[in-house]
Amino acid sequence: MKPNIVRRTVLGVIVLASYSFSPAISQVHESKESREALDKMRDRDLQPGKIMDILELRPGMIVGEAGASYGYFTFKMSRRVGNTGIVYANDIDPAALRSIEEKCKSEKITNIKTVLGAVDDPLYPKNNLDLVVVFDCLFEFSQPEQWMRNARKYLKPDGELAIIDPDPSKIGNSEHFLSSEQIRDFARKSGYAPIEADDSFLKSHMIIVLKPIR
Repeated sequence: MKPNIVRRTVLGVIVLASYSFSPAISQVHESKESREALDKMRDRDLQPGKIMDILELRPGMIVGEAGASYGYFTFKMSRRVGNTGIVYANDIDPAALRSIEEKCKSEKITNIKTVLGAVDDPLYPKNNLDLVVVFDCLFEFSQPEQWMRNARKYLKPDGELAIIDPDPSKIGNSEHFLSSEQIRDFARKSGYAPIEADDSFLKSHMIIVLKPIR
């Protein structure tokens, strides 16, 4: 399975919290009850509302999520940007995008648009996004540096790329996850400069905000 990157997405948050990791495709096909239980754990430990505050997500913004899977963070961003904003939910797995589309239809959500991407390019239809978010899955991108380089062209001149990923320095797992230093190195080679972001409230994840160097 390859949601916008050949990857296995985090089902939970950290091993310390007894979470498990499994393919994102299983998330797409899990029962509604299983997803709701998972989402409650993620709400508790990832504090998505506070993350959106850190990212200064506001009504009317045009944003994208890469590797959206079944839309856990997509729908939260949708509520935050409101009817005057747009969220482009990106994945390279059509089943994931269908899942999002079905929920949008059933809940009459009109500000989410799905985008089928490539492993090295999100292929957003516009180049004026205020923000692109990679939530809990950059560590499984098969071509992170090339993907980040290609993502630049979809951002506004003052747009930002935000990475929220498991932090090996917090969870003691350096084999599967990318370190902050590795992500920042990819960013530097892809033409980004880091912006200070407070992630001290997260026990297992880091927040890295990047701005393209023009």
